[in-house]
Amino acid sequence: MNILCVVAHPDDTEILCAGTLVRYAREGHRVTMAVFTDGSMGDAVIAPAELGKMREEETRAAAAVIGAKVIWGGVMDEHVFPDREQRMIMIDILREADPDIIFTHSPNDYHPDHRYVGQLIFDAYFQKGLPHIPGQSLPACRFAHAQLYFMDNLGGIGFLPTEYVDITEVFETKKEMLACHKSQFQAMQQLANTNLFDMIEVQARFRGLAAGCLYAEGFTRMDAFQRGLTTRVLP
Repeated sequence: MNILCVVAHPDDTEILCAGTLVRYAREGHRVTMAVFTDGSMGDAVIAPAELGKMREEETRAAAAVIGAKVIWGGVMDEHVFPDREQRMIMIDILREADPDIIFTHSPNDYHPDHRYVGQLIFDAYFQKGLPHIPGQSLPACRFAHAQLYFMDNLGGIGFLPTEYVDITEVFETKKEMLACHKSQFQAMQQLANTNLFDMIEVQARFRGLAAGCLYAEGFTRMDAFQRGLTTRVLP
């Protein structure tokens, strides 16, 4: 299968979904990590142009840990909007990945970039397979009913998973991928008083408690017309 994770910022994938992607990669599926923005605004000291370059390099290093493909959206950080221009970018991301399964941010996430990325995926979902959408740079992909899953949000606030993935055996690989985002550890400590390793440990352990394992990632499936499945597709 083609597995696609689309997030707003570099490191969102590693925090919220990396364990599941590691499992897919180990099972031989094709994994693509798409980052919609350039992550250039996430530091109080480093200039945006320099930071954006650093964050793309960090993303590619993290993806290389599991042999995943990277799609770099390049939209300005903190400037995601569900408009026509950005929908066209999202359509091409979906066409390039041609996904069977899509992971993205939940509608109740805390950050507008996160919420709008999820909205853009919803809006672009059918258009990825329609060949006559004007202005697209890539041809239509399969008009398949890719299953869409919403990832947990930071802190799990107001998010009630309906499905879990046991990431106990791959948790150290998840940490290895997150460690590639060196620029974010100091920034998150300074700006949000947050240690990234502590954050993913606590959240994965809490979700694991509910799921009956040591570490887990939680998801909700977006059920809509022609998108439901009769079998589980998560690993």
